[in-house]
Amino acid sequence: MAKTFVGIQIGAISFIDEGVEQVLDILQGEAGVNALMISALSWSYGNAGRATYGFPDHGVAEPDNLQGGAFFEPNPLYYGATDHKNFKAPDPLYKGFDTLADVIPAAKARGIKCYTYYCETSSSAQRHIWQPGWHQMLDRDHWGKTATRPSLMNPHYRAWWRSVIDDWFSNHELDGMLWGIERQSPLMDIFRADSSTGFDEYFVAEGRARGIDPQRAIEGYRKIDQFLQGVRKGDRPRDGVFVTLLRHLLHHPEVLMWEKMWLDAHQSMYHEVAGAIKFYDPKHEVGLGIWQIINTYNPYLKAQYDQSDYGLYADFLKPVLYNTPAGARFMNFSDSWQKGVLADATPDGAYNALATILNLDEFIAPRSEAAMAGFTAEYVKQWTANLVADTGGKCKVYPGIGAGVGDGGKSKAITPDEIKAATHAGFDGGGSGVLISRNYSEAELRNLRAVGEVLKERGLWE
Repeated sequence: MAKTFVGIQIGAISFIDEGVEQVLDILQGEAGVNALMISALSWSYGNAGRATYGFPDHGVAEPDNLQGGAFFEPNPLYYGATDHKNFKAPDPLYKGFDTLADVIPAAKARGIKCYTYYCETSSSAQRHIWQPGWHQMLDRDHWGKTATRPSLMNPHYRAWWRSVIDDWFSNHELDGMLWGIERQSPLMDIFRADSSTGFDEYFVAEGRARGIDPQRAIEGYRKIDQFLQGVRKGDRPRDGVFVTLLRHLLHHPEVLMWEKMWLDAHQSMYHEVAGAIKFYDPKHEVGLGIWQIINTYNPYLKAQYDQSDYGLYADFLKPVLYNTPAGARFMNFSDSWQKGVLADATPDGAYNALATILNLDEFIAPRSEAAMAGFTAEYVKQWTANLVADTGGKCKVYPGIGAGVGDGGKSKAITPDEIKAATHAGFDGGGSGVLISRNYSEAELRNLRAVGEVLKERGLWE
């Protein structure tokens, strides 16, 4: 195993498909893994299911049609404070398997640390329709419709999460938890032409308590949404798209006040989670996973989330720094904004402007080559160093190395050379370890082996 922290994100399906001991043999023997980030609760293919962008050279090479939920056996004694008690994954594949009870003892016997991993999802496409009562925790959008994602201010949702954490840390020998920060504010949902959250009765009540006029705020969001819908259809105001957007924001300052309220609610959620984990044992480690949309692609989200804040609540940080598919992903992000907010610019102009604003110029290729070029490994080094500096060394930084996550379209291949370069870069940037991502079920064994080779080259293999 490694002398330094080497974690990997993994779902129950991999242990079911390949066997617990066989998976642990591979992880220890090939990559030096000494920490598991177990997706014990998830509805996301990318975090709990089989591969979504082509099957690797291990596991079962067919879709698992994930429904998701709890891949552990919830203890009913810990859910008295919530009405949401029936959330076990109904998938037949998981019947009789408890990813915490069945994996943790085997991992601990090998000296491997175990953490639960939960990644919030920005996707409005996920619908937990099979879960009785889930709709009671859903938010509303700026048109008053029920949203598909839970409300960060809904006390039932917060109580349910306290129950889950109570269950996990009271009944399992866990070393901590990794919470993946992957939500967007309502304005950013509108910018990406998606449905929003943040307008249920709890947000409205909080808005009034802060002196914000909810109707004025909602009116502003609706006007911006209608305006951008028109832009995407070809409308071009005489004063330009960006100037007109600023005019809407200036005439509806309540929108930005509402945005700050939403951000406060989001941060309050993972701050509360961090405190709850420490309540059970101060030695438990709290990790925060920082979405690449937040730390790299989106200037508005980059402004919202001050990285120095993370150091107050986390023991370690996992910045998502998947540099190989980043070329395609950043291009897709800039193209989506060019269709709306940055429609005054050409696709190349929007891409170049965002790259300059975000200090990405030296790491990227021209837009026409972006998908097959990715970002250079130097990006991993610099972004790791930035996070170490911004948090003042208060927490360890384990850069997320994308050993198996691709992109929906054309994208640069993830190879051992790519993995080795990124892993070296993470250590060179001051990383205290690495976190192999996005999921073991996606990663080729040769790419896991590449991580192990870096550890040996750097004298970090026991």
